Amino acid sequence: MSESERGRGGTGKAADPPASTSPPERLDELSALLRRRFSGVYAARPGGGSVLYLIRSGAGPRYVLWSRHRSAYVWYGEPDHGEQISTTAEQAAEVIGRTLGLTAS
Repeated sequence: MSESERGRGGTGKAADPPASTSPPERLDELSALLRRRFSGVYAARPGGGSVLYLIRSGAGPRYVLWSRHRSAYVWYGEPDHGEQISTTAEQAAEVIGRTLGLTAS
């Protein structure tokens, strides 16, 4: 095992997801699922940023990040700042839909 592998917990496996699963790609995947599954939600990364904005009519915005460190989607901002949502886009979309009271399309 190399020195760099030891620094990743000694498993010999890379700690970061492959390049094809970058935070922007993860957020875009979640955004597409949310827009497809639910009506009344605007889900986008304005300016290509690293935060997914969830805008609903008559309600304040909510924000989601992809945490590379945790390999999971997490809430950003109040009321659930830092709370893990899920590790997959499919599960995250379901949790977000329930949490925000979104109506299925």
